[in-house]
Amino acid sequence: MVDIQQILEFQIGGNTVLQLATAVGIFGFIFIAMKLARKHVIDRMFKMSKKTSTRVDDVVTAFLGGIRTPMYLLVAFFVALQGIEVPESLSLIVDIIILVVVVSQVVKLLEEVFAMVLGAQFRKTSPNSELPGVFRIGIRLILWSVGGLLILSNAGVDITSLIAGLGIGGLAISLALQGILSDLFASFSLVVDKPFEIGDFIIVGEHKGTVKNIGMKTTRITALEGEEIVISNNELTTARVQNYKKMQKRRIVFTFGCTYDAKADQMAKIADDVSKIIDDHELAEVDRVHFRGFGESDLQFEAVYYMLTSDYVDYMDTQQDINIQMMKYFEENGLEIAYPTQTVYVKKEGQ
Repeated sequence: MVDIQQILEFQIGGNTVLQLATAVGIFGFIFIAMKLARKHVIDRMFKMSKKTSTRVDDVVTAFLGGIRTPMYLLVAFFVALQGIEVPESLSLIVDIIILVVVVSQVVKLLEEVFAMVLGAQFRKTSPNSELPGVFRIGIRLILWSVGGLLILSNAGVDITSLIAGLGIGGLAISLALQGILSDLFASFSLVVDKPFEIGDFIIVGEHKGTVKNIGMKTTRITALEGEEIVISNNELTTARVQNYKKMQKRRIVFTFGCTYDAKADQMAKIADDVSKIIDDHELAEVDRVHFRGFGESDLQFEAVYYMLTSDYVDYMDTQQDINIQMMKYFEENGLEIAYPTQTVYVKKEGQ
């Protein structure tokens, strides 16, 4: 009868049967333990995270929940190999695979954490907005660059010369793409500072229109005449931008005049009555109406009021109705709206 001790001490590829059996047991134990933890612990964490108001636990539980069976198998296999002798090439391959997987998972977690932190800062200035995708791209590029260098360094690659080469190459590229990069960083500034948003009516220098798209390099606005105007983001960060969408009130000043046939005691009454006409409009808030002075052909009045909305169409509708009501008022009170006139006195010689 074969001795069990001899079987256990029998060597296969430099390892005894006992060592191989132990490695298989460790592999199975770790894999089952991780699966049970996934089923019970992480599922419970999911339920608990839904009851909290913070997003940190949501990010962590989402990350842990995203780890799938292949990852469990790989971790269990890596731990099981530590107790047995394996070819150096196989050990190196397994180490690199484990490193790549771990780095990718860490990068994924850090990306979510940084996106959460930046998103929270971004929502302080724009409560109803989300973190723009361009920021996620930037975070991903930075994290994967660091992760890639870490992988290469642990794989035995000398990254010193690589980093130096990347630095020189990056400098050359940055000089060649100076204009594009300036617009790119300007787009970051526009996203963070938010001087305007899509749908806002802005004036930039001699151009004015509604913002339709804010891109990585340019911003496109639709002019009042209908054509599309493309402006570089770098220009927008250095130019003076007037944003009418941000305007809470619109100050309106207009003048009118009546003929010199009007009497002195009517002047104050005209100012009061026009104030009431303006104030009767829901979106208008009268500031003042004054008999301003004597013109060449009219008695001049100046009226000032505020529109309680920034909408231009509402302003024009209100101003139109005010003009019509004033015409009716002048007609009903026997007054005439002045228009340019000139009186010429002719004197004959000898008279």
